[in-house]
Amino acid sequence: MGMKVFGLWLSTQVARTQVATHSRALLVAGQLATVAMLCACSSLPKAYEGRLADHLTETGAKMYGAYWCPHCARQKQAFGGSVNRIPYVECDPEGFNSQAQLCWTEGIEAYPTWIIDGERYLGVQPLGKLADLSGFEADGEEVPADSDLDAAGGYSTAE
Repeated sequence: MGMKVFGLWLSTQVARTQVATHSRALLVAGQLATVAMLCACSSLPKAYEGRLADHLTETGAKMYGAYWCPHCARQKQAFGGSVNRIPYVECDPEGFNSQAQLCWTEGIEAYPTWIIDGERYLGVQPLGKLADLSGFEADGEEVPADSDLDAAGGYSTAE
């Protein structure tokens, strides 16, 4: 009888060890999958969109827009997780952190309007064009595809 109890106890221990090992393997696999997804995510600090947003800010470029403007939303969407790093100026007096007076002073009549090196660019701009206009060097990195932003355009009038 003692051997049967020992055998039952031993098989239980082996099963627990296998379950624990399997659980650890799943946990590690999940962690690796998370890291892989983060590496592909454009909101990482070194991602093209983030580096371009920082460059635009550092060089004094500005994107003027309004919270209700669908074209501004498309432009912001192109920056992905780095959207909070673009040099955005809210022109609607009812918008968050509005700088309506600055927009009026600059003569902004449509959204989005980019001002880069003193030149105005009306409408949604592909990231590659913003990079070229601002002198951004991608260090051999390929520009992300802007499938819905293939050409500049799309704007809302300031009313």
